[in-house]
Amino acid sequence: MSRTTLRAALQPLEADGLISRRRRHGTFVNGHVLRTSMRLNRLVAFTELIEQCGHEPSVDHQRQRVGVPDAAVADTLGVGAGEECLMVQRTLCADRDPVITMLDTVPLSGLDRAPAEVEEADSTFAFLAVNGARGVDYATSEVVPRVAGDGIPEGLDLPPGTPYIELLETMYSREHEPVAVSRVSVNDMVVRLSLLRRGL
Repeated sequence: MSRTTLRAALQPLEADGLISRRRRHGTFVNGHVLRTSMRLNRLVAFTELIEQCGHEPSVDHQRQRVGVPDAAVADTLGVGAGEECLMVQRTLCADRDPVITMLDTVPLSGLDRAPAEVEEADSTFAFLAVNGARGVDYATSEVVPRVAGDGIPEGLDLPPGTPYIELLETMYSREHEPVAVSRVSVNDMVVRLSLLRRGL
């Protein structure tokens, strides 16, 4: 195999943090990058993450409604004040216990069908793809520590005072246009997230 081919194969592995390369020392597998956590620089299905954490994943039926998003979400999506969007909620379970809830907000103009005709899917990305939204090229995630209150976050059944993680995700098309916003609440006592930082 040529060195050029080998270099090309190793570059994405290094970019994902799976290997480290040091001049005059060689290439090393990063053993500390465990399968029990999700590095936030990679798009991994949450069901796959639950499975990697040693649990049986399942997805409750999605619930959906048409409504007006809050001002912050509307601003992120670039929709006008009072413009209606489709809001889709789903709960992911680990061994039948709820561990992740998602609330996806998609402009009605971004779908190729009426809200009553949308199909269910296990993830935000699959939902957007199956319902004719523009393809998602990348997503940004803001990580926000939260504390559960009475009925908050909805669907996770956490006792008040329990800490949890909220991901505020914005999905973008290849043209850098916002496609959807997703508010993801994670019981991080069951599903662990990690952030990989590398020196530049």
